[in-house]
Amino acid sequence: MECEQFTINNSHCKVIKHILIIEDSISLANHLKEMIDEYFSFHCDIATTEEQAKEMIRRKRYDLVICDIYLPDSSGNFLGEMVRSDLRLIVMTANENDELRSGILTLPIIDYVLKDDAKSLVDYLINTIRRLNENRNTVVGICDDSIIARQIMVELVKLQNLPYCEFMDGQEVYNCLIVEQNLKLDVLLTDHMLPNINGLELIRRLRHNFLPSELTIIAISASDKPHIIVQFLKAGANDYIKRPFGSEEFCTRLNLTLEQLYTSRRNIVLRIALEKAATHDFLTQLYNRNFFFTQIHHITSDAIRQNKPYGVLMIDIDHFKRINDTYGHHAGDTAIIHVASILKSEARTSDYCIRWGGEEFLILIPHTTISELHKFAERLRVAIEKSPICMVEEKVTFSVTISIGGVVGLSETTKELIVKADKLLYEAKSTGRNCVKT
Repeated sequence: MECEQFTINNSHCKVIKHILIIEDSISLANHLKEMIDEYFSFHCDIATTEEQAKEMIRRKRYDLVICDIYLPDSSGNFLGEMVRSDLRLIVMTANENDELRSGILTLPIIDYVLKDDAKSLVDYLINTIRRLNENRNTVVGICDDSIIARQIMVELVKLQNLPYCEFMDGQEVYNCLIVEQNLKLDVLLTDHMLPNINGLELIRRLRHNFLPSELTIIAISASDKPHIIVQFLKAGANDYIKRPFGSEEFCTRLNLTLEQLYTSRRNIVLRIALEKAATHDFLTQLYNRNFFFTQIHHITSDAIRQNKPYGVLMIDIDHFKRINDTYGHHAGDTAIIHVASILKSEARTSDYCIRWGGEEFLILIPHTTISELHKFAERLRVAIEKSPICMVEEKVTFSVTISIGGVVGLSETTKELIVKADKLLYEAKSTGRNCVKT
């Protein structure tokens, strides 16, 4: 069966933004509203009675309702009415017993939470709302050869605002993710006993291609053998759910796994951002000095090995202080960004453009001659001279020029070449600026 037949179902997914808090304690309701509004920049509505809540629901469609189970004018069937109206519901209760808990869990709700203390309640609600919104972009694959079993999981997944795709056997999942590679899943729920490729073997094969941060896997089995759990975990499953399971256990395990997935992905993004911050200039996004000094030995070693000289251009914006004094420091930053963008666009992909400091730049050019270096530097000078800088909001247009000093070398150290290029730059600036000295 080809992957084109497998569609991602997401029509039930929505942004959780319009929230109604139904709570008879005005102080608690206001506290919840204040904290949620502040965290998400939302504007929650409050109802303190069932009658008031019904009227507000008639007038406005809410993405999420957070409701106390006991209200002063409770009719006894209000929760059921909201569920039948397809409202997403989180139930709050101050008291929990087995009978009440069992009754709540028969309803298709997102979850219920105890009102033990205000901080725990707020933390839970904020984490849940954040996760529900993240879930909209997280596709869950549900693999089970039983239609009934799949439908049970589909309904639970839909409550968590998750897009989903259904599979009947492990071969379908493998074909879509590995063979044809035209379907992307973030989470896979897979049964153990499957036709063609069983759940255990499917997990082993998927882990050859996907890290846990790329694909989270939850194994499901009715087996009573303890070693089955261990086998699944060793094969690469992130978690395991034993059948028969209740909706509370299923959703709790799924949500914990999702939190781990999101945390892992946020950490990856943070690591990439930190690595970039260590090697790139914040203002221009060019490489910075740190990158230059950590990478230069690779370039010089390659040049010496191939006996091909490399070049260094030192570049400085002319009369930069005059720009700041005339138009302000914002204009100075704009000029630096403008020059950096032209340097980057004119350079070859093999060249390294570096913000050396302030209004000064360095370009490192592997495999070049003094003639090629001079032509390139002159092209840079002309491109910047002919490119005006427009500050739309300030209604200001001005131009800048640059002075350039360039050298080519092989036997000299990089430091020696930079010193020579810097001297030539000084010569260019002292003989009229807007020129190239090589």
